[in-house]
Amino acid sequence: MATFRFSGNGASKALLQDVKGLIIVNKNTTQTVAAAKTLAGWQALINPATTAAISGTYIDIARGFESKTKAAEMVTSNTGFEEKTKDFPPQFIAYGNISYADYMTWFGVDGKEFDFVPVLQDGKLLTPLTSAGLQIGFCGRLIITNFDLPKAGGAEKAKYSEFTVVFDDVDQMKNFQVLTPNFTRKELEAQVPVGVNLEVITAYNVADGTVVLKATHRVTGQPYAGFTTAAQFEIVSLSNDTAGAATAIVATSANLGLYTVTFLNGVAKLTGSFEVQANSVAATHITYLSNVLNIVI
Repeated sequence: MATFRFSGNGASKALLQDVKGLIIVNKNTTQTVAAAKTLAGWQALINPATTAAISGTYIDIARGFESKTKAAEMVTSNTGFEEKTKDFPPQFIAYGNISYADYMTWFGVDGKEFDFVPVLQDGKLLTPLTSAGLQIGFCGRLIITNFDLPKAGGAEKAKYSEFTVVFDDVDQMKNFQVLTPNFTRKELEAQVPVGVNLEVITAYNVADGTVVLKATHRVTGQPYAGFTTAAQFEIVSLSNDTAGAATAIVATSANLGLYTVTFLNGVAKLTGSFEVQANSVAATHITYLSNVLNIVI
């Protein structure tokens, strides 16, 4: 924390605007402050050229933001002396302005640690700095708190995509910076790849290594016809095999969102279930990105 000295008051008495967005990145992800003020700096984390380089995303939380931070602990001695004995780090509930299908992709990280950068309505970023002066998010935990059926209607229905965030370090809040970037909040939101739903239509054929997959635009169900090469289908994990990759694709029915993809381990067929994710890249940035799909063998 900086040394205290009286420093005067500004002529403007403006308050910070509301939190309207949240950047979520892998723990301990850093960049220079100069890069954090540019769209290119965040593109390198949110929509780089490869899925392996993705380090985070942005979520619009216009559907609601509720602070749940506990008040500081105060105690009073038997002589009537009152003092503060503990500060608590911030915690809040953010309601994502996303679809139920988008929200479901977060179910697998319930309780995981991430770094968070709140984004204000005017695009300003709230962020701490490392001891080396690099931009880093507030360390904390992401808790998925709504494993429930949709509400019947009203305001609660709009709060379906509920994210509880608990920061770990109150000292980061005592030292955070307000950065004014050279991009708008909506320009940042536009960098998030468009979500595609991937599903199995015909199960993996152990005789030839093919599986028929269907790709649709998330929620609308409209066919996605943008996959043209086997390399766009990446194996994320394998259960039995030591290696595996998509080696061929038949996209003659891409207008219907249907793709016949061959997955092999070298020349051998895969012997155990595996997970796959598909993506499309344009101008060195991922523009479309699917869910991670488990293909059972």
